[in-house]
Amino acid sequence: MIRPSAQNISLHPLIQPPDTLRQARTVLVVEAPGALRLLSDNPGQQGVVMTQMRMLNARMLAQVAPDAVIGPLIADGWDSLDLATALEDMGYHGSLHILSRPLPRAELVLREVRACCPGLTISLVETP
Repeated sequence: MIRPSAQNISLHPLIQPPDTLRQARTVLVVEAPGALRLLSDNPGQQGVVMTQMRMLNARMLAQVAPDAVIGPLIADGWDSLDLATALEDMGYHGSLHILSRPLPRAELVLREVRACCPGLTISLVETP
């Protein structure tokens, strides 16, 4: 019998990911391992490629050809604006999902990134 423990009980409801993320055939995850719980449970439906920001380049982006990209709001040495501008500079024009803890004024983050990178469809996925 499996007994519940603090490690296997979630106190937070599962976050409903945006449709563009759930329906993406290929997802590029940039230094956001927590994003895996937001992806499809069926590996035959969705391909996932994980990378680090320093490894991201135009050749990799063209080879992976992601329908969606997921990255953190803030990482070690870079943030979501850095990721968004790099993606746009490499010719990516798809959706970028930014993972963050709940923010008091999330619309300010979205407004800034969208203003700098109008070629991307940007959403903020707030996770507890």
